[in-house]
Amino acid sequence: MNELDEIRNCLIEMKDLSSLMVDLAFSAVMYNSEDIAEEVYLLEERMDELTLKVKRLALLVAKKEEDPVKLLSVIDMADINEQISDAAYKISDLILRDVEPHPIIKKIMEDTEEELGRVTVHPGSLLIGKTLKQLKLPSKIGTRILAIKRGTRYIYNPGKDDKIEEGDVLIAVGSDLDKLRKLAGEEVEEE
Repeated sequence: MNELDEIRNCLIEMKDLSSLMVDLAFSAVMYNSEDIAEEVYLLEERMDELTLKVKRLALLVAKKEEDPVKLLSVIDMADINEQISDAAYKISDLILRDVEPHPIIKKIMEDTEEELGRVTVHPGSLLIGKTLKQLKLPSKIGTRILAIKRGTRYIYNPGKDDKIEEGDVLIAVGSDLDKLRKLAGEEVEEE
């Protein structure tokens, strides 16, 4: 793969990550979820890595270009995505610093019957190898998968044909995430 293809792939990942981070940051505040706020922190680290990689690659490509000034737009795009991710990070930081939410936000949190969280798929889980279409999680257990974290890669807004694999971290929203945790093979404390 040449440097321009690598830059392109990095920028695509950055666009997807910044979008995911904003969604998760607002969700972390709305659902008062430290779990999801921590996920935004992890994504911010990945965004920093990608930003640095794009800038390094752009410098390498600039040596070969007739008009290297054209590459400024690539660096600008990386910086803009980085700024978006920094803003999401700051939103999530409200939760992790225990900043008291405004009464309006408290009211919204009280009115919602859903929770947001991360669920890890353990060995032997019934979810492994099945597509989201096969699982029908929204209709069967009232849970939607917002993203799948697979290693360092994220599948944002996964489609019906995306398969669940062992070790996946499912970022999900639903009225009872313990049902999903049980299906994933996690230990669930009984209340």
